[in-house]
Parts: sequence; C-alpha cells; structure tokens
Amino acid sequence: MYREVLKRLPRHADAMNMFGILRAQQGDPASASEWIGKAVSIDPQNAAYQFNLGKALLQLKRPSDASAALERAIAIDNDYAEAYNELGLARMELGDLQAATSAFRRALHLRSNYWEAFNNLGLALHRQGRNEEASESLRSALELEPQSPTVLSNLGLVLRAQGRAAEAVESYRAALASNPQDPTVLTNLGNALTDLSRYEEAVSCFREATAIAPGDADGYYNWGAAYLRAKRFQEAAEKFSDALARNPRLVEAERGRGSALHQLGRIEEAIEVFRRALLLQPDDKDARSQLLFALLHSDEADPRQVFAEHLEWAQRHAAPYFSKSGPHGNSPEPERRLRLGYVSGDFRHHSVGQFFEPVLARHDRREFEVFCYYNLSYTDATTERLLRSADCWREIPSMSDEAVADLVRADGIDVLVDLSGHTTYHRLLVFARKPAPVQATWLGYLSTTGLEAIDYRITDRRASPEGLLDAFHSERLLRLPDCQWCYQAPLDCPQVASPPSTRGGVVTFGAFSSLAKIGPRVISLWSRLLERFPDARLLIVGPGLATAREEYLSRFASHGVEPERVDLRDFQSFPDYLAMHEEVDVMLDTFPYTGGTTTCHALWMGVPVVSLAGRSAPSRGGASLLRAIALDELVVDTPEQYLDAACGLASDPERLSVLRAGMRTRMSESPLMDATRFTYHLEQAYRSMWRYWCEGTKRKPEK
Repeated sequence: MYREVLKRLPRHADAMNMFGILRAQQGDPASASEWIGKAVSIDPQNAAYQFNLGKALLQLKRPSDASAALERAIAIDNDYAEAYNELGLARMELGDLQAATSAFRRALHLRSNYWEAFNNLGLALHRQGRNEEASESLRSALELEPQSPTVLSNLGLVLRAQGRAAEAVESYRAALASNPQDPTVLTNLGNALTDLSRYEEAVSCFREATAIAPGDADGYYNWGAAYLRAKRFQEAAEKFSDALARNPRLVEAERGRGSALHQLGRIEEAIEVFRRALLLQPDDKDARSQLLFALLHSDEADPRQVFAEHLEWAQRHAAPYFSKSGPHGNSPEPERRLRLGYVSGDFRHHSVGQFFEPVLARHDRREFEVFCYYNLSYTDATTERLLRSADCWREIPSMSDEAVADLVRADGIDVLVDLSGHTTYHRLLVFARKPAPVQATWLGYLSTTGLEAIDYRITDRRASPEGLLDAFHSERLLRLPDCQWCYQAPLDCPQVASPPSTRGGVVTFGAFSSLAKIGPRVISLWSRLLERFPDARLLIVGPGLATAREEYLSRFASHGVEPERVDLRDFQSFPDYLAMHEEVDVMLDTFPYTGGTTTCHALWMGVPVVSLAGRSAPSRGGASLLRAIALDELVVDTPEQYLDAACGLASDPERLSVLRAGMRTRMSESPLMDATRFTYHLEQAYRSMWRYWCEGTKRKPEK
C-alpha cells in the first residue's frame, strides 16, 4: 500500500516513515533506516520520524547513530517516553550504563506503567552490580506484565548474581512456560542448575539448547563450563572445543579449554591454549592469571620466564592503579593495636580454609583486630566457624575492586594479607590500589604475585632458602622460623591402620592429588618405581579420574605398566578420601608442584610421604612440611634418590609400622601443629612489617 502511495507522492514523508516501520517489522532494518531516513530529511522536526530512525539504527547495531537520532527526538518532544526508553537501550550498547539508567528513569517518570522500561532499567542496574535495585525494578515490570518471558529471564539473571540460584531456576522455568524453545533461556537455566550442582539436569538443558541452535557457540561453552564444575574434565575440553569450532574467537571457551587441560595434567597444552586466548584478548587478566598458575605446574618453564610473566601481569593490570594510589592516614605508632585484614575466596572447605582456621582462632585480640573479606557467595560449615572467629566479616563478591579498596581504607586496615595469589576468586586488583599501608601475600599461592603494591610474601627457610628464590619475587620474602603452614587435623578422622602390606596385601604406593600435578615426568618416574618394585601397585585418587581413566592408563601403558597395577579412583567424599589412606603404604609426592593439604592429611593418617624438592617455591612445599616434623630423610633432591627412598620404605615393613604408629604423635608435637606458636610467629612478622613502615614514614614522610 505504501509503495503505491509513494509512486503517486514520492515525497510523502508519512508514507516513507510507515513503509520503513513495515520493513523493520519484516526483519530488514537496513531498508527501514533508509526509508525512515528519507522521511527525516523531509521533516527533521518530526519527533516520531527521529524515534523510528533511532530504533532502526539500533537494530543495525549502530548505537552511536541511534543515540543521536533519539536525542533529536527528545529535543523535539521532551515528554516522549518511548524515545527515552530506546535511548537507554542505545546507551547500554555504548557501555554508558549510568546514562542508560537515567534515560530509563525518565521514561518511567513520564509513564509509570511502562513495563518495558522497568525491565530495561533492571537490566542496566544488574550490569552495574546493583542487583537489589535491579530485582525491585524487574518485579515492578512483572506486576504489570506477569507472563513476560523477557522479564522472567532477566530476573533469573539477577537472582543468580545474588547467589539465589534456586529462585533463578524457578524464574527461568516460568519464562520457558510461554516460550519453551528459547535456547538462551535454556542455557541460562542450565547455568543456574550448575550453580546448584544439579549437573545432569543442567546438561539436559544445554543439550536441548544446542539442538535448537546448533550454531550457537555460547551453548556449548556453558555446557563445557558445567562439565568443568562437575570435574568431568575430558568432556569439558570436548565441549569447549565444540564452542571454538563455531566461534574461534570466543576467548571464554579458550580459557575454559585451558582450565580443563590443566586439570587433566596436560600442562604444556594448557599453556599454549592460554597463550592463544591472550592473542585474542591481550588484556584478559583472568586468562593471564590462569597462564601463570599453569606455568607453576610446568616441567619446562624456566624460573626467569615465570617471574617475567608475573611482572607482565602486574604491569598490564595492576601498575596503573598503583601509580594513582595515595598516602595512608593510618597512625604510624609501631606498638599500637593493629587492624589486620585477610582477603580470600576460600574461606570454606578448602586447603586455604584448612590452614587458616587455627590461626584466625588464635590471633591475639589485644594486639590485632581481624577483618575477613570473603570473595565468594558460597558458604559451608567452615565458613560459619571462620565467621565466628573474625572480629569483622565482609562479603565482597559483588563489589568492584574500587569499592573494596575504599572499604579497606574506610576500615582503617594497617596490614592487608592476600590469601589467593593468582588462583580463582583472587582480588589482586584491590591490592593494586594499595588500600593499606602494608600488604602481604601468604598461603594460597606459592609464588610471587608480581605486584609492586604487595610488599611481602610470607614463607619459611625450607620452602624458600636464602638466596634461592629472592630474585624471582617482586615482594620481599619474609621467612617464618618453622613452616609456612599450620595444620589442623580434620574433624572425625578415621583411626590410623597398620600398613596394608603388613596385613597380607601387596605393597601399595599412593598419590592423592589434583591431576594437574601428575605430569609426564611424574608418570615416567612412577612407572620406573613400579618396574623396580614389580610386586607393588599404585593407587591414584584425584578429582576427574572417572572420565579420564582410559587416558591415564594409556599414559602408564606407554611406559610398559600393565593396567591392573594402576588403580585409578575419582574423589568421592572427604570421609572416603581419608579412609582410603588405609590402603597405602607409601605416599608419592608430585613435582614440580608438590602437595600441601594432601601431604598433611596423608601424614596424619600415618602414611609417610616421599618428596622431591626442586628449585621453585611450589616444588619445595613437601620439604617444608616434612622437615617441620623431623622427617628430613624423606626429602630428596634427585629422581634416583626419590626411587631409593620410596623403595627403601616399601621394603622395610618394620620401619613403615613404626612410622605409621607414631606419626600423629610426631605431628602433634611438632611446630607444624603448634597453632599458638605459629600464630605468634606470624603476628611477629606482621609487627615487624608494621614497624618498618612506621620507620619509613619518619625517614621519608608521605606526601
């Protein structure tokens, strides 16, 4: 109809505008913008024409041009609610979330029952991390449009961000009730189910979503992420590869595949994948942190290279904030009571929580007021115990780095301690802003952070002998006198049993470890051990082995080890994991990244551990632990000595029995488990750091 009108009246602006709207409805925004643009050229003061042009340009992914047209519409008609709403959408596309929020609020001021504007405002607030406000706005939209799948889906996003995954599932299911074939909502539902560890249901959602949209890389990426969370690492790697086949530039999928390969012990492959991710997105701080952690597990990485990569991370991501950090108002009194802050995402059933709990409980509250900044929404029984032991507990996962740094300054923290390094859930960019005058890293990451803003790394003289590692740290190494860790035995431990080989069984070597630590050199040496001790078997327990069993058996088979001599078991539950130590005579430490918590648990269950010490901090954790309990003879320097020590123990049932029977007493009476002594030395370290800073303010006052 409009074509006929335009044939007779070629400059009929209304017909051009309506024909453009029709073309937009038919899915041709390019033609729409052309026709509406002609109408605008005839009558540029027509607000509706400018509005329709802005909508068409927004459909064409031209948010800057769309924003200009919509602003012209508003300049002509300042009460044009729809134009404000579309302008908010254009500003969101441009990344200006505050301006978008203002536009949506103006639309709602003009029309209080505008449910689309409530929905869009909720999305804008969510993207700013203002999820309480976002939830309120989306619920207002639902009061006006209760069945809207768009609003229900967006509410699911917000609920999930708030850690309310069960409610998010309900919201997504409600959205699917009116549109069950929406692959995006199916994928989001799968993600919420993954948060709840309902992995089979999540996988079903991803399978359905990818069947509906087989070319959509995001569905496969999220499927891989669910497998990664479920510790099904082999399948995770495959799904991330499927995502990359559909979108080779999907950085998240490269990162995910790198994580899966890392967890499978395919470290060198993982390193290459992380480097590919950084070629796609050089400023991806998370991919670079993952690369750093992988390098610590590498047999091939040179210490100078590893240090240089850490400095590169800091230069790219941290240095700009450190250069802008200002002076501190903390009173430089060397002996006053200090405010001590710990930052971690691992205040839960985790190795960091395991070592941190006895220290937190024993801090001298006359000397220190202790703040804990927890960077994860997940809580468990360990979290609850830690919370009760802290003087002040802050939950920070939804806060920006800038906001957390401001909070630390407002809390007046004197010494701020990082417990994560470059591991998952770290907040190193908070430390980059130097919110506390003294900053240190301890416990969760056995290497440098690379940050100039972090003054110290806390270690010990066995883990970091004088002169060995100092040159490869941006921090000053502060060595505790006994050990860098303080071990507290788990609750409800099984009793120590006699060695299995003395109970009529064959000699069993064991390795209870993350697969990331069991690389090619480790498997090669363990295979030599089985060759040298032909009647022995090897029990390996690790997360992910259920789906990587055949691959690991083939790795040993390539060294001539028969499958029946290697028992591979997935991690089931913590009590089962402890009980399985009854089946092991001698535990084999990994290298170049040794055990920490797993070594302590093995020793507590009476099982001696043989550890090969290297020339990097991660390779010397076993040395630190074993020497702290006076078992120096189990720390070796070469692969041949490793074989000799393991075979020597396995061949001496009397020695095994004596060690096993006396191990808990040995540990309990050692500095490793003297939590009061350890905490005192740690506090003395903090006090020395603080005194040094106070002296510095006298020598060189801050401006």
